[in-house]
Amino acid sequence: MYKHIVLFVSAFFLLNSGGCGDGGSTITGSDDVAVIKTVEFTITEKTNMGTALFVKGTVKNTGKKNITPVWYVEADFYTDDSYSFKLGGDNNRLNYSLAKGESTSFQLKFSSSKYDESQYQNFAVKNLRAYYTN
Repeated sequence: MYKHIVLFVSAFFLLNSGGCGDGGSTITGSDDVAVIKTVEFTITEKTNMGTALFVKGTVKNTGKKNITPVWYVEADFYTDDSYSFKLGGDNNRLNYSLAKGESTSFQLKFSSSKYDESQYQNFAVKNLRAYYTN
């Protein structure tokens, strides 16, 4: 019995842990979220590692209230800056507050067995947003 509880709890945390590269707990672009509109994004680095696309950046709370845990940052990945072919997306779960005026970093990753990521040296990222799940 104890073994089953441990397995269930472990599976729950694994599936709901969010974070870079694992898709988090919601579908990228889902309408079933509460978008945090008082944020400002800056992309600081885009890297094609051959088997995965990485983007790093910062998000700043420009609002008058704290952003409280748990919240997410997400974006869509495209083949290039024409934004005509979407490869997919990723989200990053943040388990800490962000006070007004504060910034924090994020990292997102795209990798799929459907694509050869090494072909997208000029990949682009769009539709960055911060949100709470409903």
